[in-house]
Formats: sequence, structure tokens, C-alpha cells
Amino acid sequence: MEPRTLALFPFLPEVSAYLKQSGVTLDSIISEPAYERARDLGSKRIMEAFLDKEIKENPMVSEVDHLFEMLSYIVARMIVSSTGDEMLIIHYSQAEALSMSNRLLDQDMDFVHEVASSLDINVSLESADNMRIHFTDYLRLSSPMRSKEWALIDQELDAGFLLLDKKKICRLMQQALKDKISSELPLPVNDEIIETFRPTIENVKIEIEKKKEEFKKEGFGRISFIRLPPCMKIMLNALKDGKNLPHVGRFALTAFLNTIGMDTEGILALYATSPDFNVNLARYQVEHITGSSSGIEYLPQSCHTMVSQGICFEPDSLCNKDWMTHPLSYYKIKGKPRDKDKDKSKNTGNPKGAGNPKGAGNPKGADNPKGADNPKGADNPKGADNPKGAGNPKGADNPKGAGKDKKDEDGESQQDEKDQISEKD
Repeated sequence: MEPRTLALFPFLPEVSAYLKQSGVTLDSIISEPAYERARDLGSKRIMEAFLDKEIKENPMVSEVDHLFEMLSYIVARMIVSSTGDEMLIIHYSQAEALSMSNRLLDQDMDFVHEVASSLDINVSLESADNMRIHFTDYLRLSSPMRSKEWALIDQELDAGFLLLDKKKICRLMQQALKDKISSELPLPVNDEIIETFRPTIENVKIEIEKKKEEFKKEGFGRISFIRLPPCMKIMLNALKDGKNLPHVGRFALTAFLNTIGMDTEGILALYATSPDFNVNLARYQVEHITGSSSGIEYLPQSCHTMVSQGICFEPDSLCNKDWMTHPLSYYKIKGKPRDKDKDKSKNTGNPKGAGNPKGAGNPKGADNPKGADNPKGADNPKGADNPKGAGNPKGADNPKGAGKDKKDEDGESQQDEKDQISEKD
């Protein structure tokens, strides 16, 4: 395989053989001056992944350029592992996967097939434009895609295989690489690695804290049960009916209600109707999730995680949008006035010139003060369309570290529409 191809797809198993043949060792990457550029590119790779959500393609004109680009991938993984931050792992794995998917669109199907096989996806080449994938792999990788076009029932099945075009295959491969990288990190790192990349680690940590602060400052306004996503409504109704929720359901509901502003006592009152309610145990669990006792405040899981845990109930049309990946996004979007509501509010009251001549019996603002029908910010807190930082740290039930912090229980963030509410599939 050509060095340039390996540089563009540095996760491929052939990269290890190439680096070994080139005489590159881990110690040389970390300490030798000759590899300083590779270390710089690795630091740049991390910042691009976290801030830009995609790895940019650097100019490469020589084999040395190709080598350093491959090494930047290794360096980036060491830096991510050195931070030990689950949010960074999610952002990084998503960015690497998106970059791969976009680059594969420019490759021929033979190469796409080769990469898919390296990711343990059961596929076979059908034509220059299509590929067959086994339905078990399809289900595993398409579960985060919530639009109707990904539903298995709407696909043509032939002897257990589905026929997909290049774009869809690449999208599934994006999910496969994301899962692969996030499952591999963090790697074990020693003090020498941490010390070598300390400046980059500190810079990344600063950016992570900024993200978390931005998320906390966005706010959710007053709690509105009308705006709750179906999954949360159904779990709340189950509690009201005196039913027990599974542990994953209690965790998801508690984290969600805490994030949108309900206090510990309010959450406990909801659980009081459960048949097995134990106030001391319930308080311990709620305070652990909200951070009152643990010092670590958890954010609710993504839709993808809730589906895998069996607690995504009766998704509606908004749930089924490609970019709807988190219950918090649903809650915020429901609080945003729709365009037709805005138009309606503009046209209600006393239209210009209709039975109210200028100055006759209706002093300026008397019956229809400016903004009365649609007060600025009502039920639409700033940032309602794009909650930031709602990720899914690996090992959320066994968090590392101490001190008051916000940890994302999960966050599915496809990158295809990163400038909108969430990322599209």
C-alpha cells in the first residue's frame, strides 16, 4: 500500500509494518529531535479534532511528510490517553471517523472494501458502486441512525445481506471506526509520555473546561414537562403509576432532570411512589448522580445509548430526525418558538389601521405592549438548538478523578451537519 494512502488512513494495520520497516520506535517518537514535527502534528491533530470536529489533510509531498502524518495519529492517541478525559475520547474518535468517511468517498470501491474488512465488517463487493453487507453488521452499525431510510424493514434483504451504495457503506464504516477508537482508549501511558506532551495536555484540558462551562451557562430555563422527550415522559408516568424503573432508567431520568434544573428533593419526590422506595438509598443514588456527594455531576446519556439500554420508548417524529441524538436537544428544541408561531404572534392584537386610527383611544403600547405575545427568551434559552458537551464517557459508572465536575454520560454526535443543532447522519 502506498505511503500516502497509509498517511490518510493511519488506523490501518499496514501502518505498523511500515513504521517498523522505517525503524521508528516509541522512544524515538517521544524523545528524539528528529521527530519534533511529528509531535507537533499530533498536538495539532488533537486540537482540530476537539475544536473543528474533523482532522484536516496536511500537505504531503515527500515520504517524510507521509511518515510524520502516520506518526501524528500515534502521538494524538498518546495525548488523548494522557488526559484520561472521556469527553475528549468521544470528540477525538468522532473526528477521526468522520475524516476517514469523507476521504473514502474519493477512493474506489475496491479500497473501500479493503478498509471495511479491516474494521471487521462482513461485506462483499457487488459492483463499482455497490456493496453487500450482512444484516447483523448493518444492525450493529446503523443503530444510531434514526431516520426512516436506515430502518431494516425498509431495506431489501437477500440471503441475509443488504445492498448499499458507497455513501451508506462509508457512513456505517464511520460508526465502526468511532466505536473501535473509543473502545481502545485510553491507552496506558508512562510519566515520560505525560511530561513530553504536558503543554498540549494542559491546553486541551483548558478547552475541555471551556466546553463544559459553556454547556452549564446555556441553561434550560424553567422546567417544562410538556417539552420532555417521550422516553422521559413514559418513565415519569411509570413512576406516577407506582412502577419500578430499571437501574439504567433511573440513572437516565435522574441525570436528565438534574440537568434541566430539578433539585434533589424534587427528584426524590418523584421516586417516592416506587414500590421499593427507600429514602436513604434513593438519596444516596440521586446525590451521587447529581454530584452532591460524589463531586462529579453526570449528564444524561445520548439517544444511541438509551436505545442500546432498552429505554428509548415510543420515539416521535422529532426523535426520528437524523440529527436528533440526545434527549437534551429534544427538550431545548421543544422550547424554541416555531416560525409559524412567530408569524402568528406578529399578526395578533391590533393590526395596523384596523379600526384604530392613529392616536384614537389606543395610546402607544396600551393594549399591546411591545413583545407581550412573545417575550424575548421565553421558553427559548440561548443555545437551545445545540447543547454542547453531551458525550458518553467510557466507563461512566466508574468515573475517575475527584472534584466538582460535569461528566457526560453519553453523546452521540455525527459530524455531517456540525453547524446545526446536532450532527447529522
